[in-house]
Amino acid sequence: MSVIPDSLPSRLADLVGESGVIRGGTLLETLSRDFYWYSPVLKRQLGDKRADLVVRPGSMDELRGVLSACFAARVPVVPRGGGTGNYGQCVPLYGGVVVDLSRLDRILEITTDGVLRCEPGARLGVIEPEARKQGWELRCLPSTWVKSSLGGFFCGGSGGVGSVTWGGIASPGNVKSVTLMTCEAGPRLIRLEEADCTRALHTYGTTGFMVEIEMRLAPKVAWEQLAFAGDDWDRLIDWTDGVGRDASVRKRLVTMFESPVPSFFKPLGKYYRPGEHGTFLLVENTQADAVAAAAQAAGIRLAHRIPLADPPKPPYFTDYTWNHTTLWAMKADPAITYLQCGYGDEFRTRIKTLRDRFPGEILQHLEWVASGVRYIDGDPQRITGDNIRVSGIPLIRFSTEERLREIIDCCAEIGVFVANPHTFKLEEGGRHPDLEAKRELKAEADPAGLLNPGKMASYANNPFVEPAA
Repeated sequence: MSVIPDSLPSRLADLVGESGVIRGGTLLETLSRDFYWYSPVLKRQLGDKRADLVVRPGSMDELRGVLSACFAARVPVVPRGGGTGNYGQCVPLYGGVVVDLSRLDRILEITTDGVLRCEPGARLGVIEPEARKQGWELRCLPSTWVKSSLGGFFCGGSGGVGSVTWGGIASPGNVKSVTLMTCEAGPRLIRLEEADCTRALHTYGTTGFMVEIEMRLAPKVAWEQLAFAGDDWDRLIDWTDGVGRDASVRKRLVTMFESPVPSFFKPLGKYYRPGEHGTFLLVENTQADAVAAAAQAAGIRLAHRIPLADPPKPPYFTDYTWNHTTLWAMKADPAITYLQCGYGDEFRTRIKTLRDRFPGEILQHLEWVASGVRYIDGDPQRITGDNIRVSGIPLIRFSTEERLREIIDCCAEIGVFVANPHTFKLEEGGRHPDLEAKRELKAEADPAGLLNPGKMASYANNPFVEPAA
């Protein structure tokens, strides 16, 4: 475990001011956590982890001084964004210093050709309205966008609302540049551009502190929020998949829920009858009537619709999608947890197999996302409808860790990819084909192995590991 030198708190207070150093109490506990408790496994593993100090720098110079001081003291340093992640990204495994980046929240520029440049603590709930004022919107954002920071999303997220058109944050063309600050005696800046940015994405802050981000935006669209219902699963999934693959329908969200999941959404559950499955869409408002008519012709009921306000204000259908679905389900049944799945081309067969093998134990929640998107004059152009993929965040009625492992093993057996949300190790939580490049970046940015130690488990230099007995 780390040992905080007696002189470090005062040194940090000299850098950021006494009010910028949290030395204990409830606030320190809060800032040492995220939403890892979605997972009963992580709840057991991370429940007692705390920072020794939390520091809130208010400028790049202050952050540079903080990293230099922590390097000199050889203590763990963990970055924190909005704290809305689910994998313990900002939870310190070995104590040390959590650096809260919420004060580094400036929107530096939105260019006339739709490029956002901002600091890492800028909240998406501020960025989206500001972008829309200027004729743009975020290409991809998590369901937690009101509270999430862009830096936190880049370090711990992957996709979300908008991914059905634009793919995830790592999809080609979405991120223009990322600038990192190293953890050294004299912290340096490393600028990554275009495809090279993927080396720093979804690395939990292990590869340097993001200090500036450039992300391409999408042209603003007036969206209509539509909720559909049907008691025939196969009919609804076929119709929903058709909408997801129809390039003529401009959309930001295609989500489907197995019954009784819609009943978990207290504000919207009243629009659903017992036994009905649900589909939520965000489509361009000029196309909403045609989509609703197509649903009716297919025997699908329009349960509710409402425009998305501009500037954005509730109600947001996105508050019930992606991992917000899990939160609503846990409120209804605290025993529920979740997985993250990629179903591949045989999604119907694989989903049916899981429903048959685990009736009532797995409740399906599907999200349609794009891959292989190319860009022409700034607009996404589909190569074919085949580049749409069906992913899932199925709800699991948790009983034991052994049973959870059986379900994950079954997924592997039938060809379902699982990005395991029940681990804090980034290598085990998703695909990292560029893992070696990420380790090389960490070695350059973090020569002493102080940045969020233990999260990149395959990185050999972890000075805080207890020696073997």
